[in-house]
Amino acid sequence: MTAPHPTGDVPDREDLDLASFAPEAVRKQYRTAPWIAVPVRGLMRLFGRRIETGTENFPHEGPAIVVPYHASYLDPFLVGLSVWQGGRLPHFLAKAPLFTGVAGTALRAIGQIPVLRGSQKAVDSLYYAKAALEAGEVVVIYPQGTLTKDPDLWPENSKTGAARLALYTGAPIIPVSHWGLQRSMPVGAKLPKPTPGNTPTVHYGDPIEYADLHGDEHAIRRLTERITAHIALGVAQLSGRELPQRFRSVLDKEQA
Repeated sequence: MTAPHPTGDVPDREDLDLASFAPEAVRKQYRTAPWIAVPVRGLMRLFGRRIETGTENFPHEGPAIVVPYHASYLDPFLVGLSVWQGGRLPHFLAKAPLFTGVAGTALRAIGQIPVLRGSQKAVDSLYYAKAALEAGEVVVIYPQGTLTKDPDLWPENSKTGAARLALYTGAPIIPVSHWGLQRSMPVGAKLPKPTPGNTPTVHYGDPIEYADLHGDEHAIRRLTERITAHIALGVAQLSGRELPQRFRSVLDKEQA
């Protein structure tokens, strides 16, 4: 992990009681994960055969922040299985209501991180994410925080959590885009429909550079915009569409 940037604001905490990333706890999570991954993989076969591109950008060791595109209630399963197939256990930041009942027990058993939205404790999820990164794990944060509502399915503006975490820890950021699940579960659909002949594609983009933002008073905002633009770039490539100017201008500034 590179030296942290002081522009992030995720202070240390010792009372992390919702999830542990101590070595033994992580080993137990990895032992438990196959019991969940196998049935989920079987379920996802109803919606087609997953294809992956850009896998050379996927980090097979060390900490990483994965920032995926969010356009379907199915895509956490698609992205999670892809990360697991790469030999890593994804630690998603997920909304707290999911952590109840049997589902909640399963999520906690594999080290997923609850997010208490609209609460003063909402930032607590970043403490857990920081602990996971310090343990050399992969943290998955949906920058938008919710499904895109854009009529053309472009990513909408991101929240600042992923950027803050990256700027504080210096961990690499890997943008993940996907395309094809809209055929199985269009935005607004309440239930998915089986599409066995479908081929949803997951694309790992180039790691997002942000060393140039060191010391920049607007680093959080600029990195947040950069994350969104890189996700959109992957969506454009997968969908065969031209990248809108609002994203292209951000990428042009990054390369300048």
